[in-house]
Amino acid sequence: MIKKFFTVVLTVSLLLLIQLPQALAFYKDVPSTHLYYNSIRILYDEGKLPEETENSFKPDNQITKAGLYKLIITYAKVPLSKNISLPYSDTDNSADYAKYLQTAIDLNLIKPPKDKPKFGADTSVAKHNAISILFNALGIGIDYFYNKENFPFKDLNKNSYVAPLAQKAYDLGIQEQDKKDKFKMAKRVTKGEVADYLYKIQQNKKLTNKTITINLGTSNLQATEDQKLLLKEDSFGTFANVWSAIKNDYLYKDNLNNDQLIYDAIKGMLSQVKDEYTIFNDPSENASYMAMLESEYEGIGTVLEFIDGKVVVVSPIKNSPAEKAGIKPADIIKEVDGISVEGKTLEEVAAKIKGKAGTTVKITVQRDSETLTFEITRAKVSFNTVESEVKKWGNKKIGYIELITFGEKSYEEFLEAANTILKEKPDGFIIDLRNNPGGFVDTAINILSLFMTEKKNAVIFEYADSSKTEFKTDGNGLLKGYKIVVIINKGSASASEIVAGALKDYKIAKIIGETSFGKGSAQEVRTYKDKSIFKFTISKWLTPNGTDISKVGITPDKVVSNPNGEDLQLQEALKEF
Repeated sequence: MIKKFFTVVLTVSLLLLIQLPQALAFYKDVPSTHLYYNSIRILYDEGKLPEETENSFKPDNQITKAGLYKLIITYAKVPLSKNISLPYSDTDNSADYAKYLQTAIDLNLIKPPKDKPKFGADTSVAKHNAISILFNALGIGIDYFYNKENFPFKDLNKNSYVAPLAQKAYDLGIQEQDKKDKFKMAKRVTKGEVADYLYKIQQNKKLTNKTITINLGTSNLQATEDQKLLLKEDSFGTFANVWSAIKNDYLYKDNLNNDQLIYDAIKGMLSQVKDEYTIFNDPSENASYMAMLESEYEGIGTVLEFIDGKVVVVSPIKNSPAEKAGIKPADIIKEVDGISVEGKTLEEVAAKIKGKAGTTVKITVQRDSETLTFEITRAKVSFNTVESEVKKWGNKKIGYIELITFGEKSYEEFLEAANTILKEKPDGFIIDLRNNPGGFVDTAINILSLFMTEKKNAVIFEYADSSKTEFKTDGNGLLKGYKIVVIINKGSASASEIVAGALKDYKIAKIIGETSFGKGSAQEVRTYKDKSIFKFTISKWLTPNGTDISKVGITPDKVVSNPNGEDLQLQEALKEF
């Protein structure tokens, strides 16, 4: 209802507020010689920029998080919310920004938090985050079918999770003025730059005869040649006829949901692919999937995969209810609350396991030849992606860094941990990748770069057409020359195996523990504007020596099992020093 109401409001606004003059004179601190004068002037004259205190726009100041939403809401001419009750511990309901943030929350542009965390209203905003927020708010679809061979930015990997966003920005003319071949994803953007982004988005909308809306619409993809060929298939004609029949002549047609019919048709198509890593999540399923990627959610804390028709535990999250109850990597989920999961999808099983903190769930698993049942109390599961300390071993100091997942910020956290430990003048490092289910490949490559000064292959991707792409380290070398020991187990998967595999191939580290999970494929995730996602396998990956670890895993240099109780794997790693 909010989104529909907003569309009506916007339409009325565009009719009633065309070229209304501002009450005050133009900003006194934006001279005609300013780089973004034209963009700021046009938006100002259209009434799409705010009236500022002392009539100063401050175009060269870094924009704050609150300031970004103020610009967006003002630009769209949205009626401001009157009842202000911001759900954050560090915001002020009487502040100038409060009504804009409340409006953004009411329009679902900002996801309301469950507790009262900090919002960071006065923090600066990285370029890729600012553009992502703008695109989401203004209904700018990201095209995942772009030509990667002509990717324009030299400072960003074309297979990076940010690449589709960067490509769309480039297509809209959002480029660095000094170096157009650099995206500079992490730089802090100024208020003037954001105004220029808004102007360029508006110009593109005018050229394509589209109207500005907030967060509305479906997938914004142009029909590809493959899609055009699909329309000519006889079987597609059959599909269209069946669709027409059930929509017009089916007895119970009023009970049908159009979206769900299409989502189920997609899932039916993918059932023929027979690849456990290729899945489609409709918007409701995706909400659960995205919650699992956050550093805090409610449930028991397991990372699951669908393998050979079975729901398998890749790893329990550290200190989660699942880990404390005794769930282990490679456990096969058999029942949830006494009901068999046979024939269920990964998403269906995950949905049954998740639930409100404080409630209980019974999980029955198969572990080798044993069948075990655990009664687990769900809780709020939260975790840091990196934990570290200096361990004393005899007269030596060993830097210990546990990498729990390869998230967006894990490299920065790992780097901070390493620099802190280096101040203690350690004799070496233990990198603990146990129960790390993986994450972003970029993060893995960046972390690998810390162990070598040369630009070497970190991982090799092999695609459907047999072509290969080599991803190289950048030669940072912060930890080169230190003795390195890596610990892995059955729960070390994907990006964890990329790091362990490369360090083993280059003989930089000694690997201790158990054979890893064996996830040697890479998936691309396409996110659509209806909030559904499609994750599908695009390549297999090989270690620098060309080893395919799919369903085989990485064998440690020294195999050490870890029975319940004492951490023998960590002790063995310490003995290396």
